[in-house]
Amino acid sequence: MVDKMQIVQYAGITVMFPAALVIAAWLWLGASRKIALLWLGVLVTAYLVVGVSKILFKGWGVGLHDLGIAVFSGHAMNACLVFTVLLNLLCQQLDQRLRWPALGVGLLATWWFAINYVALTIHPLPEAIAGALIGSVAACVFVFSLRQYNVSHVPRPALTLGLAVVMAFSCMPKYTAERLLDHIAITLSGAEQAFKHSS
Repeated sequence: MVDKMQIVQYAGITVMFPAALVIAAWLWLGASRKIALLWLGVLVTAYLVVGVSKILFKGWGVGLHDLGIAVFSGHAMNACLVFTVLLNLLCQQLDQRLRWPALGVGLLATWWFAINYVALTIHPLPEAIAGALIGSVAACVFVFSLRQYNVSHVPRPALTLGLAVVMAFSCMPKYTAERLLDHIAITLSGAEQAFKHSS
């Protein structure tokens, strides 16, 4: 369980958010500003959906309790969205025909991760599935939007630097946004403390 918990932390914001910004930089350099901004829009939307679910639960105890969901898993969402798009872009540097196979492999790998790692450590299975679903839909929307663009010309130095940045952040202590979300939820709701999972 400890080993799984350590692995799950790589899907948190300490690694995934810098990776998402690296993706934006690659798109800016290798495709267009428009597609880079589209990526940031998709990313922010997915983060907002997860963040709002956490604020609603932490502040007011609101969740999809009949489905066993208090909040949507940010770790599962991050993995399914950011890792899948990162893999997709890297594979397209080799051959654009790898776009769709890379999408499939990325989603299969990250769903396996969400079910076998996220769901066994920091979230109940329904919450991990919900987060994975959000990330997968966002990834598919973005990759399908990419089909009219040639993103296979990201400069090699930018690729190398971007991967080095992701590796550097993966070696740093891992943090989450939970304290910030607790503060926002308490401030908005006026509750004395944030709601917590019963389990």
